[in-house]
Amino acid sequence: MGLKKLLGYLLPVTLWVLGVRETWGQIQPSEVELLNTLKETKLEWIPAKEKTWNLNSLPFELDTPHPVYQACSYDKRNTYKLLWTNWIARGDANHLLVDLGFAQEECDREEPACQLEVYLLESEEPLSRRQLSFYQASEPIQVNSTKHFHHDSSPQTKAESTNSVSALDLGPLSQAGFHLGFGYSGPCIFLSRVRVYFRKCPGFSEGRADFPGAAGGAGQIRGACVENSIEVSPPLRECGADGIWGDLEGQCVCDRGYQETGHHCEACRIGYYKPANRSEGCQQCPPNSKTEAEGGESCQCMMGYFRLDSDPVELGCTKPPSAPQNLTFSLHQSSVTLSWDPPGDLGGRGDVQYAVGCWERAGSKDWEHCGDTVHYPRTSRLTNTTVTVTGLQGALQYRFHVEASNAVSATSGAARATSAVSITKWEPQPPLITTLPVSEKLSSVQHYVVPGAALGVAVLIALIVIVLIATRNKYKKLAREQEVELLPVNSGRTYKRQTEEVTSVSEGVTWQLLEVSEQLKSSLKDVLVERSELSLGRDLGSGEFGAVYEGYFRPTDGPEIKVAVKTMRVGLYSQEDLESFLKEAEIMQNFNHTNVVRLLGVALESNPESRIPSPMVILPFMKHGDLRRFLLATRHGEIPMFVPSQTLLRFMIHISSGMQYLSSRGFLHRDLAARNCMLGDDLRVCVADFGLSKKIYSSNYYRQKVAIRMPVKWMAIESMAESVYTSKSDVWSFGVTMWEIVSRGRSPYPGVQNHEMFEFLEAGNRLKQPADCDPKLYQLMTECWSPDPSDRPSFSELEGSLKELLASLPPLHAKEEAQYINQGLELAVQGLGGDEDKAQGNLYLPNPTTAPLEDSTASCSSQDEEGYQVFSKFQ
Repeated sequence: MGLKKLLGYLLPVTLWVLGVRETWGQIQPSEVELLNTLKETKLEWIPAKEKTWNLNSLPFELDTPHPVYQACSYDKRNTYKLLWTNWIARGDANHLLVDLGFAQEECDREEPACQLEVYLLESEEPLSRRQLSFYQASEPIQVNSTKHFHHDSSPQTKAESTNSVSALDLGPLSQAGFHLGFGYSGPCIFLSRVRVYFRKCPGFSEGRADFPGAAGGAGQIRGACVENSIEVSPPLRECGADGIWGDLEGQCVCDRGYQETGHHCEACRIGYYKPANRSEGCQQCPPNSKTEAEGGESCQCMMGYFRLDSDPVELGCTKPPSAPQNLTFSLHQSSVTLSWDPPGDLGGRGDVQYAVGCWERAGSKDWEHCGDTVHYPRTSRLTNTTVTVTGLQGALQYRFHVEASNAVSATSGAARATSAVSITKWEPQPPLITTLPVSEKLSSVQHYVVPGAALGVAVLIALIVIVLIATRNKYKKLAREQEVELLPVNSGRTYKRQTEEVTSVSEGVTWQLLEVSEQLKSSLKDVLVERSELSLGRDLGSGEFGAVYEGYFRPTDGPEIKVAVKTMRVGLYSQEDLESFLKEAEIMQNFNHTNVVRLLGVALESNPESRIPSPMVILPFMKHGDLRRFLLATRHGEIPMFVPSQTLLRFMIHISSGMQYLSSRGFLHRDLAARNCMLGDDLRVCVADFGLSKKIYSSNYYRQKVAIRMPVKWMAIESMAESVYTSKSDVWSFGVTMWEIVSRGRSPYPGVQNHEMFEFLEAGNRLKQPADCDPKLYQLMTECWSPDPSDRPSFSELEGSLKELLASLPPLHAKEEAQYINQGLELAVQGLGGDEDKAQGNLYLPNPTTAPLEDSTASCSSQDEEGYQVFSKFQ
């Protein structure tokens, strides 16, 4: 019993000393002991009169004996018994508190003297026994007893009658130390425990200010502003006698380039800035600007963009406008009216102005500036888009240019954007107009005679017509020759139009070759398309299960559309496999979700190595290609931009939403990775590449029965061990995909070979936390890699958790984000150089042109850089 009581007293003290916060957020005070009799082995207190108080060793508060003072005088009940402690140094204490434990015998009559009384005697130094004996008692503090024992009670009963008093307030202190006195005039009392202490306000940080610990009752304490913050007004708090801090007065705010994170100041990330020392957070750099280091106070303009000193920091960087559009003229007797449209690209500013230039010459002489006889506005601040030039002479040739500029044109130092028009012959009707962009310094211009130009155009048109007719006849002949070769039924080319009688896609299918059920034949009408309706273009890259081509799809009931065609080299080994694939393709065509690439159709092509035709999967063409290549390109500078954390989280949310849709329809992806997620112009990520996907029907799992190449480093541990796949094995792959995204395209498990993966994971190893990865996000990844699939979250739970993480970050406007990233993509396309194929802007290639060192892996006969391996089951 005594040990439990001691722990009950010591535990709160320990927690207070450590500065533990209670659940409601209030910082609890710590306590500093000056005396605790339960921790003493011997006491030498001073009775005012001898033999009135006796020191014994009794087990009142603990299971073992401890010092207990006893005052019992049955023959002198009215004698007042007073006991003084030794002198106790005050230390840092400002306000004194006492906890007591005592057992008191029941009094025969009610009188105040029958109560325990406590005295506080302050002094600058210890007092002697004599001084204490002559002390004139001041007003004591009386302590009521709620429990009593009888005269003939056993020692155990007396111990069980112990009264406990906590935080008895003895008031403020003013001298160097004190004695405590305990007085009693009743029949018998046991003083079993005395604890003297004071409370402290613990040190803590709040409101960007650090406050040191202070003794309770210390009054107003001044804090210090935390690192990277400045003081607006002195931070002050009142430390009360109870050790509780009062409300904050004053203010500290984060300095420029830093924002509040908790009670501290954190540097703005790259791509963000904070221009002033105020309480608001970091802001994303406005369009066409960036920061190159953390803690940015302003954003620097990207190459080709500029900012005026007078522009507010919130304004994005701008550039000079493009040339005026559609420059035309209207000719009169001795004047001409020039008209034009504003530039197609205003450079991001609305202050476009125009300047008009005029040149003249006679015959073949050099061009000269128009003389004083020609009148037109000779200013560079025109805002209208129409100007009349007078004083022209019919015998001269004239050339006019209109230059567009804005406030940053002079800063840029680049040649002005100009459109020009020449009048080479004076006629009532407007002559031939030549509009072209020129630099600020006009180059010499060749003369083009109108009749000669007209003749040249006529000859060119005639040549084009002749070439087109010849080409068309050639293609017709070639088509007839090809039809002769492809007509036999057993050629394996199953979707070629054979006769003029073919009227629909389904009628063009060689059903004898497919040998599928009548029900499936009927449902495949909208899935299968004829091979002749699909033309393949350039190779966009090769993957593990086939190549990807740019193509054009010409459905019979619609216009030609640009598509991506994925060919499958592996996966179908029997007629049953083909029928299973066609059933799943039928289901895939009905996918209707913003984050799932829609299947447009499937064409079958003969396979010379097998009687089973190879599928060609037709998908929408997504210009920016796969997500992994995009992330790698931004990390290596191929795309000159920084993708913020909000965008990375949104990518993950899109993928989890698409996977939730697929799993809800009983579909297993089995190859989920960043390389198999496509990025659209609107920054929408779509789950794609269903080459390994399976539909589960009666059970909730799929078991792989044949050995095929699988993405080992994305596979769940149970799939490696038992070849079993569920929606929770897709969740494992999603965890690896999240790691890819946050590490911006790095390859998982660098240095670990495919054949080592099972033992590596079985030993409890997992992917390490990437740099700059939020701990909560990494925790979400590790939950996806739980050895027990039932412990992994669902895609719905993952989507909700990711949205909560996104909501905790500063908002990023989707429109600005899409514009920012698409601008970077366009700059990347422009920077690819003169390669015509690359200049198309497609990023379907599986890897960037320069692979990072850390992404390279050792090669072996059964492993490739995408982590695939011929796989059945690890033994």
